[in-house]
Amino acid sequence: MPPTRHLRRLAAGVAAAALAAVAACTHESTAPVSPGSTNPALSVPEANLLGEAVAADAQSELDGATLSSGMFLPGLGAPITPFGSGDGFCMPTRSPASPANADGDRVPDSVRIAFTDCGFSMGTEADTVRGTIDIVDPTPTVADRSVKTVYTDLTWVHVRDGKVRSLVVNGTRETDRDASVISQIEQDFKSTYTFPDGSTASHDRSWSSTFTADVPGSIQPDARLPSGTLSIDGTSTWTRGTNTYALAVSTDPLLHYNASCAVRPKFDAGTLHVTVTRNGTASNVTIAFTACGQYTVTRS
Repeated sequence: MPPTRHLRRLAAGVAAAALAAVAACTHESTAPVSPGSTNPALSVPEANLLGEAVAADAQSELDGATLSSGMFLPGLGAPITPFGSGDGFCMPTRSPASPANADGDRVPDSVRIAFTDCGFSMGTEADTVRGTIDIVDPTPTVADRSVKTVYTDLTWVHVRDGKVRSLVVNGTRETDRDASVISQIEQDFKSTYTFPDGSTASHDRSWSSTFTADVPGSIQPDARLPSGTLSIDGTSTWTRGTNTYALAVSTDPLLHYNASCAVRPKFDAGTLHVTVTRNGTASNVTIAFTACGQYTVTRS
């Protein structure tokens, strides 16, 4: 397949994943929530919004997890345009065009994918993508499956029925993997959301995650991620308006990623536990997945 088509698939996958995350973070329905304590660290609406964003970011831990070649990111979504029968244009640039690969593995020494004037539309929905992804081999003299991805102002703007949402991602993710297990570390990885009412929120996280395939040996480079379990452990800061919250995130039981899910988040079981602290007051937020794309948020 020509490199241009691979690059279009890269853009389509990125757009599909990001816009799904934005939709999750701005979904208008609310999940059941417990009454909470008499002096909670955050309100019920804030807990729901935080829960939706953390759920979306948990899903994003697996986006591009099998990436190696720098040509396309099948882990991010379907390898076709996000609006299958709609109109789309994207011609991301890859520089250098033929990157060095000193160790001969599937990861180039360093390559940058830049998105400019990438657009997709269908009906009353339209999306644009801009920014860059750097794909770097952290061990350029050793043939292995490690990869570092650096996101710089990778921006998605989604218009639906005249309402605008956007998501901007900045940060570095380092991945070490074999055919059965993928381990990742993020440091100061930041997602910034803008909602239709013009308000913003950001999630700045330092997370460690481990994905274990249900079927040992089933993880393949540049292929769709198989079903498996995901553990997350780390800290982050959630900011919305003038309020800032310190978060500690863990999984128990582990999240189960179902590769056959048609909607995101693609977890059908497992629970995220978030300890939220603000001004010396703590609350607990649990995000329990019950089926593909379905979960409840509870504050206590």
